[in-house]
Amino acid sequence: MPHSQTSMDHDMPMPSHPMPDDTCSMNWWHVRSLSGFIASLLIIIFLSAGYEFAKGWVANWERNTLATISASSTTSNANSSQQRKFRTQRGVFYGIQVFYSFFLMLVFMTYNGWYMVAVAVGAGLGNYLWGSSGERTLACH
Repeated sequence: MPHSQTSMDHDMPMPSHPMPDDTCSMNWWHVRSLSGFIASLLIIIFLSAGYEFAKGWVANWERNTLATISASSTTSNANSSQQRKFRTQRGVFYGIQVFYSFFLMLVFMTYNGWYMVAVAVGAGLGNYLWGSSGERTLACH
């Protein structure tokens, strides 16, 4: 299907080609040059690696906070307040992670082969730099 045609009678083009010419990632992210395309690839690698950093940071924060709560469980009222605060913070961090992973999924769903590779390279690099030997998930990328 040519790049200018639409898929399934929608107004959104479905670029399924590996070429960097006139790549439209989002309405505000329109790449028109090779240097812009390379910069986009580097940004995507950085964002994808950053997601792995965020996952590791939240896991460490959760582990350390739970250890602190269990060590300081002097009264049930104070412990209940700490647990409520912990659950609220954990929920906020989880929401941020879900938003982040969905953004990477949308980058992947541009169907540009180079962008797909950039997401995978960033995830691998991020896991190498900040991954732990613990649980591994493929949450949206």
